[in-house]
Amino acid sequence: MKIPKILIFTVTYEGKDYILDEFLKHTQAIKYPNFKHIFIDNSEKPDYFAKLTGLGLNAYRVQRGNNSREAIARAQNFARKMAIEENYDYILSLESDILVPPDIVWLLLRHSKPVVSALYMLGIKKEGLSIPCITIPEWREDIGAWGSRLLNLEEFKDYLHKGLKQVQAAGMGCCLMHKSTFLTTGFTYDPRFTGHSDIYFFNQMFERKIPVFVDTDILCAHENSNWLDVKDR
Repeated sequence: MKIPKILIFTVTYEGKDYILDEFLKHTQAIKYPNFKHIFIDNSEKPDYFAKLTGLGLNAYRVQRGNNSREAIARAQNFARKMAIEENYDYILSLESDILVPPDIVWLLLRHSKPVVSALYMLGIKKEGLSIPCITIPEWREDIGAWGSRLLNLEEFKDYLHKGLKQVQAAGMGCCLMHKSTFLTTGFTYDPRFTGHSDIYFFNQMFERKIPVFVDTDILCAHENSNWLDVKDR
């Protein structure tokens, strides 16, 4: 039986230094026989990259560009290019403040889905509570077309510990993508809009009729910093 070759990539910058030690405790405990984990630093200065390489991590550096949205897309496309050139079967986007269980790869891989994510809570809050990383389709009467919206808190009980659920989008915090998706779909930065690359990626999946799933039995801790602290968002 062939064990799929998986590239785990983590986009990071100096603002995530506060969680690095804890993040490494989790990622270095991952149990899977055929993967490589790379860090892609998009900090403005080279200091954090030097720290990552000094720790012996498999780190790369990309230019930040005009803002963090462009920097994230550049880093994601760096990982995508590597995955294509080195013939990986899957890529796993693992954000630098998401803490995963050691069997995370097996847990996501067992579903044999083109796109499947673990569940985590976003950094934004509503009514004092964090919002789950789930976007669901919604028919928009005002435009006569399908749109999407974040899952609201009242609906969350139907999406926690309910097994595998199909959704419109699930964020890139802990997202496993088969090569059939990333071979033809990259990560887009559009300076005209404020959306991040994950929005465009999931929109492409929707347009291509590629289903997206969340394993609601895998709830990962999200030790996020304050998004408002990022000056070039």
